[in-house]
Amino acid sequence: MSTTDSRPVREAIRVEAATTGRKPPWSIYGDRIYLLLSGKETAGGFTVMEDHTLAGTGPPWHVHHREDELFQVLEGKYVFQVRDRRIEAKVGDLIMIPKDNPHSFQNVGPTTGRTLITVQPSGIEFFFEELAALTGPPDMAKVAAVFIKHGLELLGPPLDLR
Repeated sequence: MSTTDSRPVREAIRVEAATTGRKPPWSIYGDRIYLLLSGKETAGGFTVMEDHTLAGTGPPWHVHHREDELFQVLEGKYVFQVRDRRIEAKVGDLIMIPKDNPHSFQNVGPTTGRTLITVQPSGIEFFFEELAALTGPPDMAKVAAVFIKHGLELLGPPLDLR
């Protein structure tokens, strides 16, 4: 194997626990989303976030047209709906959702749950940053515009599994 390589050398990155030493989380309708690695740090390859989801909540029904998502349940119990498939997920489980698959999830546990989310390619951080900047009660026209701007579609309300 050759030791000469024309690719730029990137350094290893250590990321502390989500709740220490990093930027404050994005607060999006009750969820706290911590950015762990951005596209700037991964040369556009992927983004890693930790999502703290309140009991009984989750995002609206939506679809990503640019990114694949990988979720790992760190704490709690979740139900994912991907197209017409319902997937129950417990601590340690991985759920991979390829782009262009309508989906949502709900934390069905009694306490706040946590998932580690890896999104490829990077860029989703700009979506969350813009969504978190919206103030006041949810204005669905504004929310839908942010979705469209970032290659996502808002398809319907969150799951209601209560």
